[in-house]
Amino acid sequence: MKISLLSIYPDVQSFGLRTISACLKKEGHDVDLFFLTREFRERFEEKTMNDLLKLTKNSDLVGISLMSNFWDNAIQITRKIKENYDIPVVWGGTHPTVRPDECLDHADMVCIGESEEAMVELTRKMQKGEYYYDVKGMGFKTNEKKINNGHRPLPGSEGSMFKSLDEIPYPDYDYKNHYTLNVTDFVLNKNDGRITKMNLNNLASYNNIYMTQPTRGCPFACTFCVNNATLAMYPHQKPIRKRSVDHIINELLWVKENLPYIGKIKFDDDAFFLHSLKDIEEFSKRYKEKIKLPLMITGATPSTLKRNKLAVLVDAGLTEMRMGIQTAGERTKVLYKRPHSNEEVENAVVMVNDYKDKVKAYYDIILDSPWDIDQDAIETLMFLSKLPTPYKLNLFSLLFYPGTDLYRKAKKDGIVKDDVNDIYRKHYHGCRPTYLNDLHFLLNDYVSIDVGISPRIMSLLVNKKMRQLKISWILYKILKMLLLIFSTIRNMQETSKDMLKGNWIKIWNQMKNWFLRKKARIGYDISLGFKKLTGNSNQPKISVADDSQMGS
Repeated sequence: MKISLLSIYPDVQSFGLRTISACLKKEGHDVDLFFLTREFRERFEEKTMNDLLKLTKNSDLVGISLMSNFWDNAIQITRKIKENYDIPVVWGGTHPTVRPDECLDHADMVCIGESEEAMVELTRKMQKGEYYYDVKGMGFKTNEKKINNGHRPLPGSEGSMFKSLDEIPYPDYDYKNHYTLNVTDFVLNKNDGRITKMNLNNLASYNNIYMTQPTRGCPFACTFCVNNATLAMYPHQKPIRKRSVDHIINELLWVKENLPYIGKIKFDDDAFFLHSLKDIEEFSKRYKEKIKLPLMITGATPSTLKRNKLAVLVDAGLTEMRMGIQTAGERTKVLYKRPHSNEEVENAVVMVNDYKDKVKAYYDIILDSPWDIDQDAIETLMFLSKLPTPYKLNLFSLLFYPGTDLYRKAKKDGIVKDDVNDIYRKHYHGCRPTYLNDLHFLLNDYVSIDVGISPRIMSLLVNKKMRQLKISWILYKILKMLLLIFSTIRNMQETSKDMLKGNWIKIWNQMKNWFLRKKARIGYDISLGFKKLTGNSNQPKISVADDSQMGS
């Protein structure tokens, strides 16, 4: 069978889709992978759609992976294909998993849950011309009705085709069958809307990070996370499934041998620190001996982070780590069902900071909860101001993903009235332009350059009476002006260190990228200023330290 699989996320990593592609190729199918890297609020250009039609013309099946925020993009592509061809379209990912019936209003089929096994069975039956509307783990749309066959056992658990995660093929990185938008400026992420084939010469520019998952699943059920919904689907199965150290190391050895442009390894893993100390020690020893690439770990939870595990990983090459804090407000932690105390968070941050010369730290924070009062945000700001620097914040605006406890609460309280406009079309980094939100961004600017804002100054910035008298606002403006001075000093210090070490190429690249980023920022500020003049000033603030920038 000829199969086209489409990723519509802003990057080209797409672990899930690459893994499904690898499974289908192992079955003997001809698979093309498309990475249509656009932000979800941007519709695809007509020339992109025309190129896609030409390249998928002979496909027997088209698959699209989507989260809730990419709803419009998935519909746009599906409609275009269905208007021109009689090709079945299947949707997969987190949104079809929790909203299969809704997705079947547009797609012909949906995958429910982790989809490797379902897609293998589906394509086997399609190729043989057999009846396939009974495939477990999928939903279908027929002329008469919608069919929901429920979910299958999780890969790597009892009852699954894949008894162990080690049996699942490595993600598909065969660039000879991969396509993406033709990027004209990699620094500013500009493209001309045309679809082009990937090649070995430009792959490093697309992305020099190899992403994989040593572990699948998460043991926690935070009320804002889609895991809150998926855990309920598998009440009798262990959510955490681990790959063996041998399997992980062999995958990375394959990467080193076959993907010479890869400069970093990224573990996108919510439960990596649940591996035993013995396994982490064994992994670290072999990683240091055989892989020798910078290692990034995203998804760490403060309550699972242990000093002895962190120490051996740093020795092996850990250079970046991302951890979820989300909030320090006591009321909000209860609302979110966060599985750790502020003391545990502080201890975890101190552990990471002990290696600040080797490890860059990124911490997730959620803003814009409609149930929060000012004091909740103030508690978080005061807590963050006390943490050791440097670190960077990934600032998220709270979204009510379907199937989660918070979604149900938001619907009950009348906060969400229209799912498409209130959820699907809201940017998860689009934070409301409030004073307390602005303080989070200001704090991030200071802590990221290892200066910080002292708790004493922060207390003045958040003090209610000081805010009423506009004194806090004046202090905020002063700190904004001083930021340029502090940033310049820090940059000069870092440049001096690089000059002494003779890192001239690094200095040149930093200067070039700085100029291009400033140029882009000036253009954005001019555009925003124009919008303010025309009365459209309520623009959400986008975090500058989001996950797409990790490793940059």
